[in-house]
Amino acid sequence: MNLNSYLIKQEINRFECVHPCIYAAYDVVDQLRDTEKAEKIRNHLIAVEDAFVNSQEWTLCRSVAEVRLVG
Repeated sequence: MNLNSYLIKQEINRFECVHPCIYAAYDVVDQLRDTEKAEKIRNHLIAVEDAFVNSQEWTLCRSVAEVRLVG
């Protein structure tokens, strides 16, 4: 595996590690009595998930020769 592939896989793993935390946050939101606040928080969680899923690490074509990760 070349360095670029390794870096991309590491970034994807980082994103995948976040998902259990997001799901746990949904569980907390489901327990809120204030349905208006719960819906607002749920919408923000959805936006966070969408940001991860639509990030370049998830959507890049496999033929890309180089990806620069800024950290």
